[in-house]
Formats: sequence, C-alpha cells, structure tokens
Amino acid sequence: MNIPTLDSLVYWVALHSVPGLGPVTYRKLLMWGGDPKSILLSSKRDLNSLPWLKEGLIKAILKARAELEEKTRLLDRLYRQGVRVVTLQDEDYPQKLKEIKSSPVVIYIKGKYLKRDDKAVAIVGSTRPSEKGYRIAQESARRLALKGYTIVSGYARGIDTAAHIGALETGGRTIMAIPMGIEAFSWRREFSPYVSKEEGYLILSESLPSLGWQTGAALSRNKLIASLSSAVFVVETDVRGGALHTFSFAQRHGRKTFVLRYRRPPTTARGNELLLRQGGTPISNFKEVEEIMV
Repeated sequence: MNIPTLDSLVYWVALHSVPGLGPVTYRKLLMWGGDPKSILLSSKRDLNSLPWLKEGLIKAILKARAELEEKTRLLDRLYRQGVRVVTLQDEDYPQKLKEIKSSPVVIYIKGKYLKRDDKAVAIVGSTRPSEKGYRIAQESARRLALKGYTIVSGYARGIDTAAHIGALETGGRTIMAIPMGIEAFSWRREFSPYVSKEEGYLILSESLPSLGWQTGAALSRNKLIASLSSAVFVVETDVRGGALHTFSFAQRHGRKTFVLRYRRPPTTARGNELLLRQGGTPISNFKEVEEIMV
C-alpha cells in the first residue's frame, strides 16, 4: 500500500481544505484522477468535463493550487506539534472508518491508532447529566477498559468526560473525537492528571486544523464516534441531544446500540425512552454492560 510522502501530503491537505468538498465527492475525484496532486493540477477544461462536479467546486479547486505553500507551512507546524495527517491510503487509517463510505479521506491525529483500538465502544450522552448518569458512564468505561475495550467519546463536558476519564484512570485507552480543528483543541482541567500518559489516548479530528467549534463539525464528530466503534452506549440524552444523532448513525451503519433504562428517568434522560422504542438494547445494570455490550 502506498503511504503518502510529505510532498504528496500537501496535495491531500490542500484538496481537503477546498470549501464544500465533502468526503464522498473527494473519493469520486480520487477515482477519476488517481491522486490529489493530479486532481489539483488538472486543467479547468478537464474538471468541467465532470458532470457531477459543481462550478463552485471547480473554482475552489483551481484556487487551492495557489495555497500549496501555505499548506506546506501548516504541515511543518503540525509536525512540530506532534500531529500526524493520516489519509485513506495510509496503513494506520482506522479500519472501522474504512467501513463507512462517507468517512473522511483525511484525518488529523495526535497519538497513534493501535490495532487494539478496533475493539471499541462509544459512550455518549448529555453535557449536563445527573450525578447518577455521570457515575454510570465513568464506571461503565472503567469496566470495559479493564476488559480491553477502547472507549470512544466526543470530549464534551458531562457524559463524554466521564467516559474518557473512566478509561484513563484504569490505564486503558480512549479516543477523543473532537468537534473542532486539532490546533483549536485544549485540555480541560479535569484531564490534567492524564495529559502526560500519551499511551492512553488518541485525539482525532476531521476538521481543518485551525477550525473552531461549529455545528457542522459537531455533527461530523458524532459520525466519527459511531464509525470508530463496534457499539454505542447512550447513558443519558434529552430529546434533542447530540447523542441521538450518534445513535441514529450507528444504527444505519450496523453498529450495536445500547441505552440505559431508568426506572425514574431524570430530565436529562428524556430521550432514552425514545431511543429504546427505536430499537436500542436496554441496559439496566453493570453486569449487562460487561456481558452483552459487545
């Protein structure tokens, strides 16, 4: 398998930065042109010959040629920060992501994706959970991490944080799929005991490195969480929570879905019953978390 060189990475990143160019169209361009360099250096006439490529995208691709020097500087900066650019053609591109046709062609990671990370469970839910929900998320992550599972979540406050910390405090592994560019990422105070334990975590983003939080990036992050996992466990969610999006994407793409069932659900878990009616497998206790989650 061909692994992109630093020189070719410039073209991968430059094409990835074209506004409005999503992963599906990116893949179609790769099937047509073979590689990002050939695509970016194609003539306007050649690009116009593609009936499925909109005029606005053609102009943006042609414009991206003038930004190659800027992208070279970006790659140098990311290298100094310990950030790697991983493309669909790299051997360490996550296998779970490859199963999804709409997965990003380019991702930015801090850390290293390990083979063991293919065995992963996502734990997601409210950013303002009940005390019980937070405790259940953290303890579930601890127990699954001790069984060798990598815990995936979205680095939001609340349930996501509980899941990440539950894995880290056992010496396990966690993947933080972040809703922003990797250069916009910063550690929150509660993670300070674990920042130096780099073997325990992987930070992953599909956004352009300098991009701050945006709604679209958050939705893409939810897809990443589901894609990277064999199963998704929703601990608490409101009827409009982001976990609903993660749950739906997981179901559509063949991931197992589990939902915590409360006898008396807190207001932050009003969406749980909805997800159970949509086919989520109920989880009632830690024994079920350990025995039937995956």
